[in-house]
This record gives sequence, structure tokens and C-alpha cells, in this order.
Amino acid sequence: MTTKLIQLEQRISELERLAQEVANLSDQFFQGGKVQPELSTKGEKWYRGARELLVQHSSSGVNRFDDCYSGGHWTIESVIHHERFEAEPNERQLCIKWFKQHLQHARSLVISLVEEVKSRELPVRSALSFALSADEFDTAQELLTAANDDESLLRAAGVVARVALERHLFTVAESRNIAIQVNPPNKQKPEAADAMMALYKSAVITAIQQSELLSLFKIANNCAHPKETVKSADVRRLIERSRELAALIV
Repeated sequence: MTTKLIQLEQRISELERLAQEVANLSDQFFQGGKVQPELSTKGEKWYRGARELLVQHSSSGVNRFDDCYSGGHWTIESVIHHERFEAEPNERQLCIKWFKQHLQHARSLVISLVEEVKSRELPVRSALSFALSADEFDTAQELLTAANDDESLLRAAGVVARVALERHLFTVAESRNIAIQVNPPNKQKPEAADAMMALYKSAVITAIQQSELLSLFKIANNCAHPKETVKSADVRRLIERSRELAALIV
């Protein structure tokens, strides 16, 4: 999704530059300048390119965009294809105002497309992340079952469970649009404890759940450090309770 949004933002920037050229040419048009066929050509390039982008991304603003282009008096179409500005003296400023409002509204619909796409795709990304966490819990359980007396497999099971639980907490925060504050601020990125605090402050988890999650992450962290002792019963509790809590914290 990140790559897709970057490409979308780049295309919108290109269209915005073209829209600004149309705006500049229209100013010259209203002042009596000879701007054809450049205004007509660039106006159509912007409109066709912008409209297709809105259609491709199923924008809710396509119909309104079309209204701005040709839905009334002194819309975008009515200006970009005229040779000269013809209006009664007492109507000239009103006509210019109408056109500029139409153009600005249309441009804002294109610019806002990024936010619409983000909101639409967030549930999909969250669903995929939740599914991945569930698979990781299954993998952790399989490693635990196969471990027997193999400490390396036991530790691996704990680490995989930790990854699954951490992923789940961050996904819940993202799906609920909860900001995660980094503590201390000099850390490069937020950690599980930061996600737990954000969820607690937002009343998604209780103080008891937060405390239990911290104890589970302590077990998981021990699994990642060879010098710490790891018990099979602790890893089992880590996996089982993490899965149970993940089902409750959504």
C-alpha cells in the first residue's frame, strides 16, 4: 500500500502543477489575454487525467467533480474553451468568482483522494495483519509441540508468539486510529509497551490486561536472551494466553 500511495501522491502532484497552469492561463483569459489553444489543451489534459484518476480509485467525488467541470454557468468547461471573456460589466466579477470556485473545488476533490484511499484500505490491511498474527500463533504452538527437550525450539516458539502478540497490538491501535507515543522520546520507533500504554489510555484494554500483557512479554523477552532461563510451562502460557487476549482485544 505504501508504494501505491507514493505513486498516487506523485500523480496528484503532477495534476496539481497542470491545474495551476490552467488557473494562471484563466487569469490571463479574464484579463483579455490571448491564451487559446493553450488554455483549452491544458484544461482538457488536467480534467481528463484527474477524472480518470478519481474513477480508477472509485472516488466518491466523481459526480461532484463532473459538476464542477460542466454542471452549470461559468464552470471549468465554459471558460477553457472560450476565445475571449464575454460578460456584462456588472456580472464580470461574479463570473470570475464562480469559475474560480468550481476550479478550486475540483482541485480539492483530487487532492483529497489520497485520504479517501487510506481510509478505504485500512480495514483490508488490518484484516491481513490480524490473519498473519493468527498464523504466527499457530506456528508458535507447532514449535512448542515439537520442542520436547530442545531449548532452541522452545525459545523460538516464545519469540514467534511475541511477534504475533506485538503485531496484534499494533494492528488494533492502527485499526482504531490510536496514536502510539514513543517513551522515552529518543527511541527510534515505538515498542510493545508503548502500544499497550496507548491502548490502555484509550480504554481498549484494562489495567489488569495491561499487567498480564507485560508479564507475557517478559517471558517472551527471556526466550530471546540465551542467558535467561526458559520453562516449557511459561512458553505454553505465553502462547495460550496471548491467543486468548488477542481474541478479546480487537
